[in-house]
Order: sequence, then C-alpha cells, then structure tokens
Amino acid sequence: MQKAVLVLGLVLTSVNAYGTKVQQSIINSFNVSQLSITPKCQLQFNEFFSNFTMDRYSWALQMADATSKIPSGLLSLNFGEMGDFQQCVNIEASTKTGTILGKYCLGSLIVKETTSSDHQNMWEMFSLEKLDVIRLVLSVKLRWALCLPDGCNTDDANLVGNFLLTNVVGEEVGVRFSDLLCQTVKEVNPPLTNGAIVTIAILALLLSTVLLSTLYDIFCIFHGHKSCPMLVKGFSAYTNSKKLFKMTSPTPDQIPCLNGLKCLSMVWIVYCHTFTVRRVNPVTNAKYLIEWTNNWYSMIVHGATFSVDTFLTIGGALMSYGFMKAKCKNVRFNLFLYYLHRYLRLTAPFAIVVLVSATLLKYMGSGPQWPLVDHTIQQICADNWWTALLYVQNYVNVTAMCVGHSWYLNVDFQLYLVSPFLLYALWKSPKASLSFLVLCVLWFVGVSFYVAWVYDLHVILTNFYGNPHIYEKYYYYLTHTRCAPWFIGVILGYYIFKLKQNKFRLKLNKNLVWIIWGVCLGTMLTCVLAGFHSLRGEEYDRWGNAFHIALARPVWSLAVSWIILACTNDYGGPINWVLSLPIFQVLNRFIYCIYLIHVTLLYMISYDKKRPGYFSNFNLAYDFWGILWFSAGLSYLLILMTESPITVIEEMLIQSLCKKEHRKRDV
Repeated sequence: MQKAVLVLGLVLTSVNAYGTKVQQSIINSFNVSQLSITPKCQLQFNEFFSNFTMDRYSWALQMADATSKIPSGLLSLNFGEMGDFQQCVNIEASTKTGTILGKYCLGSLIVKETTSSDHQNMWEMFSLEKLDVIRLVLSVKLRWALCLPDGCNTDDANLVGNFLLTNVVGEEVGVRFSDLLCQTVKEVNPPLTNGAIVTIAILALLLSTVLLSTLYDIFCIFHGHKSCPMLVKGFSAYTNSKKLFKMTSPTPDQIPCLNGLKCLSMVWIVYCHTFTVRRVNPVTNAKYLIEWTNNWYSMIVHGATFSVDTFLTIGGALMSYGFMKAKCKNVRFNLFLYYLHRYLRLTAPFAIVVLVSATLLKYMGSGPQWPLVDHTIQQICADNWWTALLYVQNYVNVTAMCVGHSWYLNVDFQLYLVSPFLLYALWKSPKASLSFLVLCVLWFVGVSFYVAWVYDLHVILTNFYGNPHIYEKYYYYLTHTRCAPWFIGVILGYYIFKLKQNKFRLKLNKNLVWIIWGVCLGTMLTCVLAGFHSLRGEEYDRWGNAFHIALARPVWSLAVSWIILACTNDYGGPINWVLSLPIFQVLNRFIYCIYLIHVTLLYMISYDKKRPGYFSNFNLAYDFWGILWFSAGLSYLLILMTESPITVIEEMLIQSLCKKEHRKRDV
C-alpha cells in the first residue's frame, strides 16, 4: 500500500544531493488547506514550507527534525519516541508573519479497532495477542511528539498529527494531544510566583541559619568557650553531624534489631517506588517490560507493600513498650505534650517538603512530560496542603493527595491519637485490654475482607486486570483497613516490656526455635509470592483476593513480631547480629527524611527525561541505588534545617511550659 511522505515525521535524507527532491516531495504530499486548521496555524505552515531547506540553520528543518520519527525496535514495542524537545522549544524565527516559536506537543498513541483485511494481522508481527495489546495500552506509555509553529493550537496539532500517522501507518494508530503537554519556551521558563519567591527566601534563611550557627558553634568550641546557646547548637551542622553519625553500644532497655528492620524495609520501599515511577516514562523495549511484569520476580516489587506493615508493627510495639517503661519509672503523663511531641517531630521536615511541592517544583526542571509535575504534584499541594499537615488526607481528598506517599503518616498519626486510651487501659487492666486488642485485630481483619469483597479489589498491584486506584482508595490508604498490624505491635510491645522487666520468660527448645524460624521465613516468602499464579488471571477470584487482602498483612505482622521477640530473647542468632549492626543506628536516623523526599525526587527525574529509556534489571538497580543515596544526601540537609532544630525548640518549649520542680523529670 502506497504511503504519502510524512511532513514532520519521516527521517530526513542525510545526503544533501537529494535535498531538493525531498523538499519538493514534502511540499507536494502535504497540503494544509485540506485540513480544517486555524488561519494563524495555516499561515505559519505556509511560512514553514517556504522556508524549508536542507540548510542545518533552517528553522523549518529543525522543526521537522525535532518531530518524532518512525523508531527502530518496533518489534520490541518501541512506541515511546519523544522527538527532540530541546531543539523544538529553542526555535525562534523572524518571518513575514511575525516571530514564530517552536511548539512541542507530546501526545498519546491510540490503538484503534479495525476489521480491515489489510491490517487484521497487524499485531501478529509483534507476537502479541489482542489481550497483550490491552495490557500494553494499560501498562506502557505510548508516546509520539510533534513540533509545529506556536500559532497552532491543540486541535490543530491533533489534525496534523493524525493526518501524518494515517499516511505512514494507516488508520489503526492515531494520536491525541492535550493542552497540558504542549509547550513553547514561555511555558518551559515560567516567571516565579510570589509563593515561589517566599519559599526560596525561607529555604535561604534556614540554610543561612545552619551555616552561621555552625561557624559560631565551631568558634565556641575551638576558642575555649564552655558552651554555646542551645538554639545555636540546634542548628549547628557540626554538633548535629556528630549526633547523626554516632554509634553506641545498645543499653539493656533498647531493642537494637528494630534499626535493621526499619532500614531494610525503607530500602525495599525505595526499590518498589523506583520501579513504579519508572513506568511513567516511555521505554524502547516495552515488550520486555510487560514480560518482566508478568514474571514471578515482579512479585518482589509488589511485596514491598508489606514493609508498611513492618513499620506499623514496629510503631505499635515502640509506642506500647515506651509507655509501659515510662509508667514503670513513674514519669508523669501529659496528654498535650504527648500529642505536641509527635506532631512537631513529624511535621517539621514534612512541612518543608509540602511547601516546596506546592510552590517550587515546576521551576526545577523541564522536559516533554514536565508539565505533569505541576499538574499532578504542585497544583494538588497548592490546593490541599492543609489536609496533608492535618494528617487527614487518607479520608479527605483521597484522590488528590499532596505528597501522595505521605498517606502512611496519616495512618500513623491517627493511630497515635487513639493510643493513650488503649495504652492506659493496658497498663491498668492488662488481661482485659489484651483480649480487647485481639478482638480489634480480628474485627479489622473482617473489615478488610468485607471491603475487598464489596469492591472486587485485586490484591496483586502488578496485575494488568486490576484497578489500583480503586484498591488504594477503598483499602490501601485507609486507617480502618490497615491498622491490624499496629494492634499486633501494641500487644508485642507489652510482652517485650514484660520480658525486659523479667516478669515473663520465653523458654523454648532449640529444635522448636529452628522450626518457628523456618515457619516464620516461609510465611513471609509466601506472603510475597502468594497469588502469582492464582490471582493474576482475567477471571476475578473473589474469595482468593478477599482472603489474601484480609489475612496476608496480619500474618506478615505476626512473622515480624516473632523476629523482634526472638531477637529480644536471644533466639535471633545471626539474624539478630545483622539487624543489630551499629551502622543501622546511623542509617535509621535518615530514613524518615528519605521517605519524605524520594518519591517526589523520582517523579522529577523521570519527568525531566527527554528521551525514552531502556528497561533492564541492571538499569533498575542503577536507578535504585542512585535515588537511595541522592535522597540520603538531601535528607541530611533536611535534618539539619528541621529535625535537629525542632528537637531543641521542643525541649525549650517544654521547659517553659512545665513547672520548675518537674522540669528535668518531664523532659
């Protein structure tokens, strides 16, 4: 079947001797008058044709060259061609009709239904069935870019783009452009808003305070001054760095294995998010990405969601253990200070992340997909920052969360609000309270089962047939469906307290310990891999998905509880040795800020890319380690600006609120 020459999409002939023929064929094959484009767009296209030469300085040639071509690797599903973004937006030409700017539009390719006998075997050449095509559309971004004069609007881009694709590949593939992803140099370099200027001033003030406090602190230390003001030390990078990187021997009332558990869980979470965000970018080998997602080792990515339950279990255990230990030492409990402490510690670094996300992100990069940073992150934070700082956005504006991965903070803080009543009851009436906590676990397991059953939730997030947005909205983000591991942790913390007080002894036969460890590790492996063959099919398994959603996370929490309990009671062996390594003390101080930063950083890096990537295990690992340590570096700055100072400010505030005779004990 004969194809017309593509004006902006075909690869231009590199041999200058044929330049005139190529130019003439382009002009003859594309007549803008046959398309219902706007007059201004038509006028600028006339200028385009009259200025089209094979001279490399020709703005029309640069515009044609910046448009997506027919890429190699189509059999590998390389449908992520994004043209040359920078070349397009840098075009600025003076013509008879005025200045013409390059306008870059990134569109989504659309696979159309067709019954044409000429194309009924279109997808057979890719070794794909219709089902695989559906999976492709759902899981991989099919992109195509068009560079055209700035006088053309989005409707013009759709007309031109579909005309070009029709002449090259037929009517089976179309393209759809949107205003959001059409950019000129004006959209790429927007002026600073008042909010952005204020944010820059705040960050500059914080960094300057850290720098000046550090210099003054060093001056005090090395010039014989006995002490610096407390607030100066709170901002000093010198003093705080010594605290951050200090490793000490654990005391008897500490649980050192928790440091390793938390650090390894955060590493797993960063790996999961690296893969998840990686998929927003087009890749040149989408077929391999589909195959990788359909393989069993993709379950390792899905299994990272269990790390959240590890944190919930540890959080409940530490809360319970700390409360019991404080009551045993007759420390006076102040409900206001209890809440204030938690809110300040969580919110100080989080508020900076929210502020930057709401005002600065769109100025921190550029690229074909960069407007999505403003649309999906910055605008949402500008509108819903208050729900984030009040920790209610897992129930309010669930589909428009500011810093979306911070849903965990909402769950954690909401459970923290109810914890004093449960912990006080546990202290006063342990037997009745333990029974109540067990009933709470069973009740919330039942709630999870009911939600999964009613909304037909798919548990496997890498399942092409599931709807992750429904799963997240009605189950994953909600406190009442995720809190069972936290209640298990509260029970665990109580028994650890009893162990530390020698009021409870766990005496087990060595062979029984080995058996329990085998069951524990086997259970955790089952939680990660279960459902790969049975819950990923097109036919929905209601019972299987509901039972998995209801039981897998509490069971995982029980396995984590055994690890903590065994390590606390000298049954951990080499596992306890690894989890209690001193290096985890240091890394543990960074994981909260790494958690806050890394997802936004991932989106910024992904949307800043101007070429499709290549997916492989090695590249995924390379991206993961880069993101992890880059986030760690930024988290160090965030700690110096927020966490360390707020600790000192909180101490000063408590001292001013408490009476003089109780000051030392309460602090």
